[in-house]
Order: sequence, then structure tokens, then C-alpha cells
Amino acid sequence: MTDASAPTIYLKRACPFCLKLRIFLTEAGLADRFNFIVFDDGDETHKALRARMEAAGQQPSFPAAELVPGQLETGTDDLIARFAGEAGKDPSSLPLFNYYAEGVFKRYGEMFQELRALKAAQPA
Repeated sequence: MTDASAPTIYLKRACPFCLKLRIFLTEAGLADRFNFIVFDDGDETHKALRARMEAAGQQPSFPAAELVPGQLETGTDDLIARFAGEAGKDPSSLPLFNYYAEGVFKRYGEMFQELRALKAAQPA
């Protein structure tokens, strides 16, 4: 059941940035303050969100939070900092969040940069 007055968080399934936000919100005890919509890359929800962001002059990025109706905010670390500050939570005190952020997520970022560099080095 969703609360129509609660802000909505849009999470792309299999997105490490979306998982980072979801882990933070869950472990910090804040998840029940939001409605979550989980979608797959390329499905109708994803297409509609991308179109909304592009129409607003935004670069499509996920996770996205609709904290004010009609406006999407992005930036995983920005959203975590905002929600942590509003709730008086310290992300560094959350063991699972830190395990993910400093382990799997950090390694994912390294691999992403490596892949980007390899693609850039390939002849067109």
C-alpha cells in the first residue's frame, strides 16, 4: 500500500546507485517515509521518467526522488546527505551501508571508470 502524500523514490532495478540509496534509507529507518517505484532499464516507467527529465532540461539519472510534485531530484550522495540531515542520521554509523559503499559500490565505481577508459581508447 502506498501513501499518496509520501514522496516517491524511483529506483532502477540492478542499479548500484539506486541500491546504495535504498540501503541507506532502510538501515536508517527512513524507508517507510517514501513510496518506492522500481523499474527495469528500458521499460515504460523508465522511458517516461527519462522523457520527463529531458523535457525539464535534466540529464536522466537514477535514483530520482519526487519530493515536490512534478520535480525530480537526482544525485545519490546528494539525496543521502539531504535525507540524513533532515532525519539527524549519520551515514557513517550504519554498518551495512558502509559495507556496501566502501566495498561492492566502490569496486563497481573503479570498474566503471576502467570500462569508460577502455571504450575511449578504442578506435571509432
